[in-house]
Amino acid sequence: MDRPFPSIVVASVPDRNNPPSEDSSGKLPVVECANCGVCCFHMGYPAYIRPREPMTEAEIDVLQEQSGRKISARRRDELRAGHPGEAHWHNLPDDLKAELETYIAGYQLPNYGQTLDTFDGPCIWLDMQTRMCKHHTVRPNVCRDFETGSPDCLDWRRTYEDRINDPAG
Repeated sequence: MDRPFPSIVVASVPDRNNPPSEDSSGKLPVVECANCGVCCFHMGYPAYIRPREPMTEAEIDVLQEQSGRKISARRRDELRAGHPGEAHWHNLPDDLKAELETYIAGYQLPNYGQTLDTFDGPCIWLDMQTRMCKHHTVRPNVCRDFETGSPDCLDWRRTYEDRINDPAG
């Protein structure tokens, strides 16, 4: 059955002459994230890669002992090398950086369980009314890399389907 394709914002379509069709549920494919925010529902806070000083073998050994878990050779190499931090962290305005560092310093791990209510909860930058990031232009790499309409996106949308449709979240 031929019918006109609705006017939507297309994030990426390999062949623009053959736009995606409805899936078996009758829903159009996900091509934008407006009014959704599910990728941020469980984040707690923006996950920037912040600068980290190189660690010595002795410091890594103490970390391993404190964690009670073996640290792999690959991870040891990473810890010895340190990390300069991602560019978006360095470009973050000082007031947002200070606010985020204060939040992280006081952060308490949730009591992880088997229900969505035991996850971290929404990112502190997610506006629950608009379902959009309050600081979208300075978001971290992990947020930039999360592809709208990807299998992971669709899995989260299925998981939080009832909350997507509820304006209160």
